[in-house]
Amino acid sequence: MTKLILKYWIIDLLAGFILYVAYIITIINSSASGNGLEATILYFADIVLDIGFSLLYLAAAVICSFTVLLNFIREIRNSSFFSWLSFSGAPVLLIGMFIASLSMDGYHYSKNVMTKLWIFALLYPCITTILYVRFRKQYRNSIAFPVMRVS
Repeated sequence: MTKLILKYWIIDLLAGFILYVAYIITIINSSASGNGLEATILYFADIVLDIGFSLLYLAAAVICSFTVLLNFIREIRNSSFFSWLSFSGAPVLLIGMFIASLSMDGYHYSKNVMTKLWIFALLYPCITTILYVRFRKQYRNSIAFPVMRVS
């Protein structure tokens, strides 16, 4: 069981990192909207803002991936609801907090920055839910057909 939980924790961690890299690539592929010093300064300020948001995203993904390790606790692992919370509950909660925060003061940021961030923020809970479904399937199979160890 330890190998199964660690496998899904590593996959979750890698998924968060891959989404972070993809977000950085989308940031880098944007270009300045005009010519001159002012447009260049605004372009670099936009990139710095995007990188700041992406670092927050990476930190949230890493923190959320550690909740998968709660499945080492038998009561959590045996409960479908608590096991789902350990996979996708924290990302969904963070998105809820993100929505509340942006509804209060989101008008300060550009629409382009928020659109990119929303897309990647919504992808992570979708991926963790898929990981949860695969984990539960493998967990049920391991309970139904336990591996016999020869000493």
